Amino acid sequence: MIRSSELEKKNALYVISSPIGNLKDITLRALETIKDVDYLFCEDTRVTSKLLAHYNIERELDSYHDFSSKEKEDYILSLLNDGKNVGIISDCGTPIISDPGFELVRRCKIEGFRIIPIPGASASTASIVMSGLPVKPYMFYGFLDHKPSKKKKELEKLKNYETTIIFYESPLRIHETLKIMYEVFGRRECVLLREITKIYEESIDFNLEEYASLPIDLKGEMVLIVSYNGEQNENDIDLFKEIDIILKSGLSLKEASKMLAKRTGLKASDIYNDYLRRDDK
Repeated sequence: MIRSSELEKKNALYVISSPIGNLKDITLRALETIKDVDYLFCEDTRVTSKLLAHYNIERELDSYHDFSSKEKEDYILSLLNDGKNVGIISDCGTPIISDPGFELVRRCKIEGFRIIPIPGASASTASIVMSGLPVKPYMFYGFLDHKPSKKKKELEKLKNYETTIIFYESPLRIHETLKIMYEVFGRRECVLLREITKIYEESIDFNLEEYASLPIDLKGEMVLIVSYNGEQNENDIDLFKEIDIILKSGLSLKEASKMLAKRTGLKASDIYNDYLRRDDK
């Protein structure tokens, strides 16, 4: 058992939250900590320099990001061992939440250094409170894998979670992600939020079945919040309507039948043949 209150080393690693868009969304404590730590490491010195310039803070910066070598972590630990206080800050939001810092924090805890969080802005919490979707319970997932096959496997594991789920996504992949998500999840309420706290802040409320109707030119940082709608079975779902929606996305009837078979437990061949024999066909 390790209790931080009992650690002999009084110097610490400060994990500092920064604004996610609007530079006014920073705490007084964060500004004080940025000024007071002996060394400040940031994800991108150019981005943090703009924040510091806005508040007339002059100080040296060093970089620490996802591609930093183990030697950079060794250097930070050596500073802590020398009795220095060190701060880390990401480009926007809270470090470690889909940003650099996880391995460094683990190593610092093992070495017996205190970890002091400086709370502040977070895209996930800002999004969930404005989504209007259930928040009890909810879970943060972050970014799905970039590869469609791996992304689908991740979603298959998540589809039966009885909770609202928060995802991060790039505008370059959002349409592909929504298509795969509909294939796996089926109908679900969701909200897509982009450019939170910025001039072009926008939220789009829709159902996953409407994914193909979303504008193709969406830009900016994105948070996707997906609600849990409960287990679906053959009595809850209009199979013909579902197939029509899936066919509009470009998939074949055979692919649509297989997709719905997984979701309902029915045989894909029965779904396929029933659709071909339907009265209005």
